[in-house]
Amino acid sequence: MSNLANTPYNEQKNVDEKKFIEILGDTVSGNQLIISIILSVVASFLGYQLGQWVFPKFAAPQMINSYSLLTGIAGILIVVVINTILFKPKRILVEDETSSHSLKEAFEDLQIDIDEEIRLIEEDPVTKKELEEFGILSSLQGLKGADKK
Repeated sequence: MSNLANTPYNEQKNVDEKKFIEILGDTVSGNQLIISIILSVVASFLGYQLGQWVFPKFAAPQMINSYSLLTGIAGILIVVVINTILFKPKRILVEDETSSHSLKEAFEDLQIDIDEEIRLIEEDPVTKKELEEFGILSSLQGLKGADKK
């Protein structure tokens, strides 16, 4: 059975997983990120150059650079649409009910004081109301009681 763990498929899967990087709290493929950046730079440059070639024929000379900049931005917007079609999100969303145990683990991982957090929530009526509506406040208060035991 231990030989199954080292199959070529699993080794390739492990290699692929290492190619992901985290940027601004999101997981992305490094290769796809580089491709997207290169496409965006090329599209903006080509859009600007296209504007420099087209607009002198009918626009006022002082407006050529401004219009060219807009065509460069339009090029980036087109590439953004292309990138969203080519590169699908890599994240996997897992929905499970939050238990007091998982909530406690999250607070411990983040090194957050439960008592202090509850005090801050109680002081903010908007946040308190929202957390009450979702049933999270009662779970937090249950953690507070469990911590003191």
